[in-house]
Amino acid sequence: MARIGIALSGGGHRATIWGIGVLLYLADAGRQQDVGVIASVSGGSIANGVVAHEMDYAGTSPDELRARLGPLLHHVAYTGLFFWGPSTNAFVITVFALLGLGALGTLAGLVLAFLGGIGAWPGVVLLASLLVLGAGVLVFTRRSAVVDSALTRTHFSRDGRPTPLADVARSLDHVMCATELQAGEHFYLAPTFLYSYRFGSGNPAGMRLSTAVQASACLPGAFAARRLPTAPYRFRRDPSVTEPAQIPGQALLTDGGVYDNMADQWLDGLASRIRGNPELPVKTRAVDEVIVVNSSAGPPWTAAGASWLPVRSELTTLLRVKDVQYAISTSTRRHNLVTAWEAAASTGRGIQGTLVSIAQSPFEVPDAFCPAGAPWPQRSERARQALAWLGDTEQNRAAWAATAAASRSVPTVLRKLGPDSTARLLRHAYVLAACNLHVLLDGFALPSAPPSEEEFRALIGER
Repeated sequence: MARIGIALSGGGHRATIWGIGVLLYLADAGRQQDVGVIASVSGGSIANGVVAHEMDYAGTSPDELRARLGPLLHHVAYTGLFFWGPSTNAFVITVFALLGLGALGTLAGLVLAFLGGIGAWPGVVLLASLLVLGAGVLVFTRRSAVVDSALTRTHFSRDGRPTPLADVARSLDHVMCATELQAGEHFYLAPTFLYSYRFGSGNPAGMRLSTAVQASACLPGAFAARRLPTAPYRFRRDPSVTEPAQIPGQALLTDGGVYDNMADQWLDGLASRIRGNPELPVKTRAVDEVIVVNSSAGPPWTAAGASWLPVRSELTTLLRVKDVQYAISTSTRRHNLVTAWEAAASTGRGIQGTLVSIAQSPFEVPDAFCPAGAPWPQRSERARQALAWLGDTEQNRAAWAATAAASRSVPTVLRKLGPDSTARLLRHAYVLAACNLHVLLDGFALPSAPPSEEEFRALIGER
């Protein structure tokens, strides 16, 4: 059978659940044993990390997979991790309290100085308020470390101890992708290696699994970039790398989605990376099929009215420009991936693959391939099977279109999603993966019937 590589995209807990839905389908189809690598960015890395922590996915039965992932699903649905989430609420409250008290104190000191002139009391109040503000800022800079610790307590510990990244080495590669800001390229963190072109390869001994996940999910602005000292990991690099002259003393890591929000770059460059680094301890050195599990959707229509405050208008415009550039670049990359996969499918040479994109209805791919006389007769037959499996009625089509719209509207946050959104996302991802993979790739069977939302709600459990 083909060796499969999976890429789990970013998007907070929405991405976490979207990725789990696809992994559940693959297990039910009996194809989990063919998965050689799971690469991930941002929220997809939470799913990737939990799967690595809890099991060897390639050898796990569907029932065991559901049992092991139950706590994660329950946590995302009912508890949440950050803003709000019980494990980080004390930190958030402390930050707001310090900054609020500092601002009020500064205002009070200025009022006292205005009313009574510069004197001892206004000076004391202003000094104290500035100290409180400074403390609030210092605490705020710790937010990435706080989330790292929360991930440890919630998902990545055994017997009360943080789980080392090296301790979750499995029969497949679990690769968490971060962005190294000094080089402007990906930095890969896996149980058997650390790797980046400018840094070379390192040994992850001593790194916590939670740190690898948090670095990959370190959303800019929301979290501070992580400074990783490189000396403990004994990096070695190819002598042909000339810039910088020496291995830097630290890596500056932020969310992997800054460089590649679809997490496909590890898989796309795997063959050339192995050729250039033959000693890199990678378990899966080549893949035949790629599944890009994409929980990101293009930006919705957003009105950008003029503001009486010029600076606000300028800032709004710049942020919108960033969103459009990001959306167009990822859209172009998706188009290029699909073009390459279709060429490989038509010639029988090269890597084949498919997207499982959150904006899609499960009817979209079967509709594209089912017409009689289509150039892909096998896909056409499988497309008709998928339409019959879905129940090709106007009512079902409308229901799945509404589900796709609801899925893409789930916010990209780390707070709780609620049981309704969580179950709906799981079902949508599962059914969409079943249809797309069945039609576009060989050897992906459809279950006996589409699962109901109640089946996924049962996996989440009661509050």
